Amino acid sequence: MKEDKVDVVMWTKNGESFLPTVLKQIDKVIPSENLSNKIMVDDKSTDETVIIGKSYNWKVYMNPKGGISSGANEALRHVRSKMFVSVEQDLVLAENWWEKIPLLLEDEKVMVASGIRIPDKPSALKLIGEYTNQRYLQQTKVNASFPYGKTLDNTIYKTKALRQIGGFPRLRINAGVDTALVKHVNCNGRLWKVDFGVKSTHLRHGFVNELRHGYWYGKESVALSEELGEEPVLSSMLIRTLFSPLRGLQIAYDKMCWQISLVYPLMRLSTFLGVLRGHSEQTSDTDFK
Repeated sequence: MKEDKVDVVMWTKNGESFLPTVLKQIDKVIPSENLSNKIMVDDKSTDETVIIGKSYNWKVYMNPKGGISSGANEALRHVRSKMFVSVEQDLVLAENWWEKIPLLLEDEKVMVASGIRIPDKPSALKLIGEYTNQRYLQQTKVNASFPYGKTLDNTIYKTKALRQIGGFPRLRINAGVDTALVKHVNCNGRLWKVDFGVKSTHLRHGFVNELRHGYWYGKESVALSEELGEEPVLSSMLIRTLFSPLRGLQIAYDKMCWQISLVYPLMRLSTFLGVLRGHSEQTSDTDFK
């Protein structure tokens, strides 16, 4: 598999702060003799994203409808290789990514493969990520449909197989395209493998931004559950939030970092508040209809 040429795709929006670092690492990790086309689909960036992409020899296309679903499928439309790689604009590939991840596709049942990602900052959030990855490692081994660790940001796909199942899920929201794809892959009798030993770096802007992101994701997760035909997440999120101080203390002790006892509950709370907002908006829409 590693001897084959691959296309690399990326969907972007106002990513200039991290993009040079991300693009340099792609050129470093994936050998030039294995790299075919570099395809970037931009979602109306107002910064230097497009200029930076072109300066690193990426072919830049416009996102026709906006959002991750549209951007991912537009990128797929331009792929010509048997396998292709997706890297998101804030993800620095692990040094051993090319040595490890493409090999997972040698299994005929495996359609998608990826490593995991660890946030670069703050340090407490990085340690929480390491703890969570270790905790869920065994669960992914016994449950192929378990979505944790399966993201679109350091991922390789069998192109024909992905097209056969309809490409990337077409969602109305930006959150959860990866979660929906996990479900589609497994429903079609295929597998998504994750190597937890391949750790790419997820570049972050800081803790306040993470709280905002958690709130946004919580709000979007309500609509995601509806689109996937799953049960609402409110009750499970409430339980996790109520017990988060205890879990935070457990992780803090395990990682010997007292800041985690504050960071973890705040992250859970921000996500839960987002879920409450999402349910409130959903209820208002239902009443209006």
